[in-house]
Amino acid sequence: MKQKIKKQAKILRKKGYFFREISETFNISKSTASLWCRDEFLNNKAKERIKKLGDIGRKKGKDSARKNRARELELIDKNCSVLRNKRYGVNDYKLFLALLYWGEGGKTNNYFRFINSDPKMIKLFLDLLRESFIINENKFRVWIHLHEYHDKKEMINFWSNITGIEKNKFSVYNKPHTGINKKPGYKGCVSVRYGDSKIFKEVFIIIDRFIEYINNAGLV
Repeated sequence: MKQKIKKQAKILRKKGYFFREISETFNISKSTASLWCRDEFLNNKAKERIKKLGDIGRKKGKDSARKNRARELELIDKNCSVLRNKRYGVNDYKLFLALLYWGEGGKTNNYFRFINSDPKMIKLFLDLLRESFIINENKFRVWIHLHEYHDKKEMINFWSNITGIEKNKFSVYNKPHTGINKKPGYKGCVSVRYGDSKIFKEVFIIIDRFIEYINNAGLV
């Protein structure tokens, strides 16, 4: 009986069946199916079947993983009440700005210097700054760090649209060739500067108050 099953298993393997399929067909372990059939010659048709089913299996696996991640994020989002169903005012925006700047901004010279390559991050900083304070748009200056493969005019137009800052306020620093390959979608690194020592100092007063609050609350 065993020899008969083994012979039939080899026939299926020659047709391009996976060891898993063979084990399920004959109710044997996958390791046994592999031991019996791993040396069988596979013609092109058999190889094509294995490749095709393998591709289908991998696609199903990726689709399943993507759906699982989506369900997980949906559940997390549903249970997270942060920044939901609340009205925010200027003081809230100032706090958001201070925390963002504390993490990403320059800390010296009494003027704002915010550097990032993420357009969303740059726009968020400027949106919060403009919502929190009365801003003199003429005081903005922007430096773009570009690689040799960037189109200077195109990048200035792009970042001007993102920041809402006039193109004549932009300067470009061309990085020397480093041998690094071109990064698809990379728009360069941007340094936005804004000179107002009073606003700068107020932001750091808010940061100090936040630190004091955390300390007094016994969270650290």
